[in-house]
Amino acid sequence: MTCGFANRSGIGDAVPCRQDCLPHNMFKNILLLCVIVRLDENQDRKTEVAMPYSAAHKPKTRIRILNAATAQFKKHGFENVTIDQVMAAAGLTRGGFYAHFKNKEDLFVACVENGMSLLSSPVLAKLRKAEMRGHDWVTAFAELYLSRLHIENPDMGCALPTLSTEVSRSGDKARAAFSKLINQATEKLAWKLAKEDDVPGIDQHINIDSDKQVRNLPPEYQQESTTMLAMMVGAVVLSRAVDDQTADRILADTRDSILTSRGKIPAGETKQAG
Repeated sequence: MTCGFANRSGIGDAVPCRQDCLPHNMFKNILLLCVIVRLDENQDRKTEVAMPYSAAHKPKTRIRILNAATAQFKKHGFENVTIDQVMAAAGLTRGGFYAHFKNKEDLFVACVENGMSLLSSPVLAKLRKAEMRGHDWVTAFAELYLSRLHIENPDMGCALPTLSTEVSRSGDKARAAFSKLINQATEKLAWKLAKEDDVPGIDQHINIDSDKQVRNLPPEYQQESTTMLAMMVGAVVLSRAVDDQTADRILADTRDSILTSRGKIPAGETKQAG
């Protein structure tokens, strides 16, 4: 047998070889090294796959799913959101969903229990800024809530108008969770109204978007807040379903009615539509 490795220069005759010459041995050693490295890589990959998740992994994954679901429910409503959409928004696969929740209704209940934010951070920031500048909270809230910006950006606004028309067709657990959401919203709104009227004996401060219990709240403020919330949510629902001119009228009339009842504008006067 002749060896091409042994006569690489091409000068002279080929040298006899039984594949144990130096070049052949070097080639075989390099090939063997490549095989060993490849086996080590595969073993490392198998080790990584077999590694168990840490104790904190499941709770963190659950929070990712809840945050993604809350955003999807606020933007698209309850009926229009699928489990696949939620998991995709969370950056996860559908198979992982059932390790945390039984179904979509169970997920919705968990979102509410986790503290579903009714108002987005930008809206809350605008309300705080208005208060810091000395503007009354009710006027700032009504003008923000009953605005074209709100009806055109449901994902940035309140969850109640989006969910109100759909949860009624879902199961008892979802309806109970939504009822809790409504009760919390009216209670916090009642506290803000009482606080603005300088009612003595109420708590010094509660974030409007927190789940802290309100104490010492006069019952008439609960009634007023329930009426106001129903008017505002209904106005947004209707405004999203009609043409721009009709929507502007609904928003302006509702806003003026609320501000007039609160003494923010004299009866018979109106504010410019926003």
